[in-house]
Amino acid sequence: MPKKKFEENTDSNTEKDRHFVTSLARGLEVLRAFRPGEGSVGNNELAKRTSLPRSTVSRLTNTLVQLGYLIHREDIARYEPSPAVLTLGYTVLANSRLRLFAGPAMREMARQTGYSVSLGARDKLTMLYVEAVRGSVSSTLVLEVGSYIPIATTAMGRAFLCRLPEQERNFLLDNVKRHAGSDWKRIKSGFETAQKDFDDFGYCISAGEWQRATYAVGVPVVDRSNGDMMAFNCGGSAYLVPEEKLREEIGPQLVALARGVEIMCGPA
Repeated sequence: MPKKKFEENTDSNTEKDRHFVTSLARGLEVLRAFRPGEGSVGNNELAKRTSLPRSTVSRLTNTLVQLGYLIHREDIARYEPSPAVLTLGYTVLANSRLRLFAGPAMREMARQTGYSVSLGARDKLTMLYVEAVRGSVSSTLVLEVGSYIPIATTAMGRAFLCRLPEQERNFLLDNVKRHAGSDWKRIKSGFETAQKDFDDFGYCISAGEWQRATYAVGVPVVDRSNGDMMAFNCGGSAYLVPEEKLREEIGPQLVALARGVEIMCGPA
């Protein structure tokens, strides 16, 4: 069985844990293989994305259909997530104090600056958008809730990494390195610059390093009452939001927004 993809998506010690249920983990990986806005997907593609055998994927999709988490489009032999999956995500979002307090502040900043403001949480080696507010200015940074972006080359992801304890940050960066191959030197250099910016100013910049035309600034935010951490970003097209503007205007505003949200969340 090709295990590489599955093992990359689990902690190195999980399969040694006698309490770890591999079949459950594989079922969740199948659910994670669906992508926003793409519609239905067949077993062959799901097997490719998860690197699980097609026979295993077929059993898992059948089980997930019976449990109500997938819809089977029999006419085209493809699957798509059902509304039942939303109940899992909605519970997380509804219980997030960071998201609750951040929403109004994000809308106000987007109104004042005209630029999109988003909030994301880590999902393995990516950041998952959990809140997004569009600004009035035309921008390339208009991803919706549920979108994924890389953790090491984006402003949001870098900000999140910089706020982590050193041991956890190094663990994640080691995993990024393992996946990056020859691109690691560039990624490492960009992250080291972001770390210095964070230490000096409290924000991180990504100037065309994820998408060439997109410039953004990111700031982490922590709910000290429970330890939850996410990160904001704000930015847009490079010609509309040059790096100087990110550093002198947007960055400090986003730092202030994050600190305000942390105060609303309360003390540790």
